[in-house]
Amino acid sequence: MLAIAELLAGLGLLFIGLKLLSGHLQQAMGRRVRAILKAATRSRLIGLACGTLAGAIVQSSNAVTLIAGNLVRGGILTTRDAIPVVAGANIGTSALVFIASVDLKVAVLYLVAMVGIAYQFRLDRTPERREWIGVLLGLALLFLGLSFIKLAPQDVPRETMAALLNGVTPLVGILIGFAAATLTQSASTATILCVAAIGTGAIDLSDAFFIVLGANFGSGIATLISAGNLQGTGKQLCFAHIFVKLVGCLVVYLAWLGADLAGYEPAARIVALGQNGPSFVISVVFLLLQVTGAAATTLFCGTTEALARRFSPPSQEDNVSKPHFIDDQAMVDPPSALELAARETDRLIGNLPELLPDLDQRAADNAAHRALHWRGAHAVGEATGHFLVELIDRHLSREDLDLALLLQDRQRLLLSLQDTLKEFADVTDGYEAPPPLLFNLAEALRTLVLELAEARSGPQSEIELLLELTTDRSTVLDRIRRTLASGAIGTGEDARKLLTAVSLFERAVWLLHRLAGTLRDTANAANRT
Repeated sequence: MLAIAELLAGLGLLFIGLKLLSGHLQQAMGRRVRAILKAATRSRLIGLACGTLAGAIVQSSNAVTLIAGNLVRGGILTTRDAIPVVAGANIGTSALVFIASVDLKVAVLYLVAMVGIAYQFRLDRTPERREWIGVLLGLALLFLGLSFIKLAPQDVPRETMAALLNGVTPLVGILIGFAAATLTQSASTATILCVAAIGTGAIDLSDAFFIVLGANFGSGIATLISAGNLQGTGKQLCFAHIFVKLVGCLVVYLAWLGADLAGYEPAARIVALGQNGPSFVISVVFLLLQVTGAAATTLFCGTTEALARRFSPPSQEDNVSKPHFIDDQAMVDPPSALELAARETDRLIGNLPELLPDLDQRAADNAAHRALHWRGAHAVGEATGHFLVELIDRHLSREDLDLALLLQDRQRLLLSLQDTLKEFADVTDGYEAPPPLLFNLAEALRTLVLELAEARSGPQSEIELLLELTTDRSTVLDRIRRTLASGAIGTGEDARKLLTAVSLFERAVWLLHRLAGTLRDTANAANRT
């Protein structure tokens, strides 16, 4: 029982440590990772190097693949540019496996001490320090988990250990690795478990070879799970990631098989090679899998892209997910870049009515079409936000900085409004025939959104009218809530859904009012100049 408890505790600490490490590293260096990935367009070799660096920072090839996929969907990278990045990310993640192969028992104690002292003396007051302290905490928990895993087999009876050793055939090892990597969504996690198991004698190097082989391919499949609803060009990189894993597995396994057929007995040789450092040997095997797969897919980048396009052809969502105006090259001229960002945001405001159902024309309404527009608009909104953040970092003049901050505020409000309209539409779609209250709220909201779309390019009087129409209506809405709570309009689930619709309506009106305010501020600034 003690061995099981130690093993489970070790696994729990390992997973928590990896989660904290990856999450805090992405927060601490997320913008730098995006900047690194954007530099990948220069050449395949630079793309491979950028991907390796990004993978080492984030410690998750799946995360880098999804980040690159969103950049492709946003038109910042092409699939061909991003393939070497994805390939390199796999090489970068091997750094953690090498670290795990070293006995860091003393380092764990110092890491825990450093994190505790940092929290005690409130060194985490700034966001940047907080993220880096979180990275140290993740490392400490990760290596503490490995220590528990290494201790667990010592309490297992020899007979049980012998039975475990005899049951690992090459096929079983591949299946174990595949399952572990698919569940944890990380080949490095499964390999780290192998490193710990080898150190205790639970498995030998020949067993670990096949486990790591299966884990390597399993993590590629896990990328499709992580991708969720990502489609079209964005999902092409997920298949490119699978090709990197598959090619690496095939090349290394065929080399193993060829050596076996030639009489070199690779199983015996790898065991003999690892007598002094078995953990290091399996780390080298993991690195070899990544390097061979990355080299092949980067060298044959065109073939990889063609296969990825076949499995995930461009979709209609790709067209609505690409910005029309913003471009990184425009940042050399901040005033022009700000003008492009303003035009991109105005275009998104003009498309807001597409996110709401037209209940007067219910037969022509298409919920799937609205959902597609929301995903595309959300992607463009996020891309515009990143564009403005990077532009603000370029030491703008006072006038340009004021406009950039105003546009950034408008973009954030716009993203919140997009999400609110989507949630309101989802409530409306739940009814085949919406009740009168919901019908009136939906039509009123659609009218206000159409007014905003027209006011963005209309005279100042239209903005003032929208500001007046979206003033505080909390008294009326509170009266509606009390009526719903009393059961006078609806009961049970209907009342709950209507209350949700009222709250979403109120939030949307408030966001519309704030957006109209940013339009007025922009118009006033233009008049002053």
